[in-house]
Amino acid sequence: MLTLNRSETTSALDYANLNTSIHETFTAIDRFEWQASDELRLMRDKGYYEDGGHKSFEAYCESELTKHGGYRRVRDLLSAKKVVDTLPEELKEKITKPSQTRSLLKLVKTPDKLEQAVAIAAKEKPFPTAADFTKAVQQVAPTVKQTTKSKESQTQLCTNQMSGLTQKNILRRSLLLKNAINRS
Repeated sequence: MLTLNRSETTSALDYANLNTSIHETFTAIDRFEWQASDELRLMRDKGYYEDGGHKSFEAYCESELTKHGGYRRVRDLLSAKKVVDTLPEELKEKITKPSQTRSLLKLVKTPDKLEQAVAIAAKEKPFPTAADFTKAVQQVAPTVKQTTKSKESQTQLCTNQMSGLTQKNILRRSLLLKNAINRS
């Protein structure tokens, strides 16, 4: 990593060096996230967290890794690794960071659809974004909105309430009629 003093001016050469350094830094960050996911899986699978006095892997994460996002971030990293491990070698390189895998996770159980989604996203851009993967997942496995079912439930509830009111009104009217007959 390079650092610049504020008084320095950047020339074309300085720009090239700084730009290269920025790219290398981001690449290192991405690589270290994948490395962390491998180490976390080892910690979990071998039970090494118990050696540190933790009763569970989740307890280890919440105790030791809180400042890094705790169990939620660890779960996201492990899920991302599962997605990448499911892909064939030629598609693994298309996913450059764990955050790109959130939408792909639901396709892990159907590897052919997962491959298809990654291939679609990679076809449009050499380095797809998380949004590109989400769009590809929608093409491969569209989700059906649940609003129809919800509206049906509300309609049914309303109908039931109305019929309940109608039954109450009929019962009330019949009691009133019966009382009127008894008085006469």
